[in-house]
Amino acid sequence: MNALRRNLFQMILCCVAPFALCACSDSEDGLPKDEPIVDPDEPTVTVSPVTNLKVERTLRALEFFVSCTAPSEAISVKISCVPKDGDESDAVTERCVLGSESRDVSATITVDAYGPYQISAVAMDNYGRLSEPVTLEATPLEKDEKLFLQWSDEMMTSMLNLYFGKSPRDCWNSSYPNATGPYWDGDAVVWGQGAGLSAYVALRGASVGVEGYEEKYAEMTDRMFNSINRFITTDNGLSAYAVYPQNGNDRFYDDNVWIGLDMAELYGQTKERRFLDKAIMVWEYLMDGYDDTCGGGIHWKEMNGPSTTKHTCSTAPTAVLSCMLYRITGEQVYLDTAIELYNWLLKYMQDPVDHLFWDNINPEMKVEKSKYSYNSGQPLLAACLLRRLTGDESYLDEAREIARSAYYKWFSSYDSDVLHRNISILNETHAWFASVMFRGFVELYRLDESTKLYVDAFADTMRHAWLSSCRNKQTNLLNYSSFKGEKSQSSWEILQEGGCLEMLARLARLENEGLLSE
Repeated sequence: MNALRRNLFQMILCCVAPFALCACSDSEDGLPKDEPIVDPDEPTVTVSPVTNLKVERTLRALEFFVSCTAPSEAISVKISCVPKDGDESDAVTERCVLGSESRDVSATITVDAYGPYQISAVAMDNYGRLSEPVTLEATPLEKDEKLFLQWSDEMMTSMLNLYFGKSPRDCWNSSYPNATGPYWDGDAVVWGQGAGLSAYVALRGASVGVEGYEEKYAEMTDRMFNSINRFITTDNGLSAYAVYPQNGNDRFYDDNVWIGLDMAELYGQTKERRFLDKAIMVWEYLMDGYDDTCGGGIHWKEMNGPSTTKHTCSTAPTAVLSCMLYRITGEQVYLDTAIELYNWLLKYMQDPVDHLFWDNINPEMKVEKSKYSYNSGQPLLAACLLRRLTGDESYLDEAREIARSAYYKWFSSYDSDVLHRNISILNETHAWFASVMFRGFVELYRLDESTKLYVDAFADTMRHAWLSSCRNKQTNLLNYSSFKGEKSQSSWEILQEGGCLEMLARLARLENEGLLSE
């Protein structure tokens, strides 16, 4: 048996030895080499490089969005960001595993420091073989860049160019391309004039303390002040802003209150008495429209053909103006009026189910129940200001309820292709209404930081609007019919563009104060 085993072992050894000697024969030291034996006639297998490599800096500081298309043989793509003057040890990398349905890959990468980067993408197949890298150079957004102020400035520059000073009145035209009629050579009615003024006042406030911007917008103050004051008429013993600048023309209480709010804000920026005088002039005019019909509240129209209805759009901002004047002067009549008007709104004009506000009420106490965004935004602002002035927490509680319902009514979820993420976007198609509503959300955020998500939604809306097809790249005007950029326009009203610019400018001020997400 032992002899049989020995013979069998010798036979196996004789068979295996030639193969062992063959594997080692190309090595002088008798040890096998690391490289595999390659048939020179067999073609080398390579992995194709990625295509369509694109690198975008996002609107967040130190962040890139990288996308490319992988070759068919790849199972993953490695994306690397290396400082231009650094080495591989400083790289930030992301490995993207491919699914079975698409060859497109993308990644959001945050780097450690500001500066130029080499961004490379390398494809890998299932054998671990790598493609040649495809590389681009890019620089991320720096932390202290003020994009909303930059965008606001660009838009205001365009608006002044396209709308302002087109007639001897040196005021805003009603639209672009410019209107030539039907009245006053195409100059906007006072509502549109007020929208332009509100945009300017918001941008002037955002520019304070910012070199190159503050001086630019401060220098425009006299021109803007004189422009809107050309619409003042004196009728029925009262001076107020008329629809068109001529005695006997129509005058509306709500047209006036928006200008009064701007004057009070300008006084806050400058402490110049001329602005406070105009704010008080408007407030005294509004008191002419305040009586006991419909249980209280402010009429909508004075002349011609005075209204019998009382409106949220005239009453709520009058409460806000009263709060602002009380804060400036300390005179009790302003605070008392603000509280009276606010309580009337809650009693007669608020939907008790969702806390939003209806439009108007007639002397028979029948309520017209349409809901417009600005009609909830101004009571929201009034509640916030009353909380500041009185310390009563019930005002803040109510403000939170209004804001919550307004957010769910006028925002919706949307996948932004330019921000590369899901956002909450304004679905309000009236930009000026939205801008007035935004004032309330800003003040609420200043009182309660937990409500920041609402301001973030406005910020994301305007970021998307500016970067997408919503913005006309030739004019820097926004297609306000859809902030998503899904609708084109051939004309743009100053009323709506003013609202868009006001939102950008109020966001710019928050940005300057460090109150916006990067």
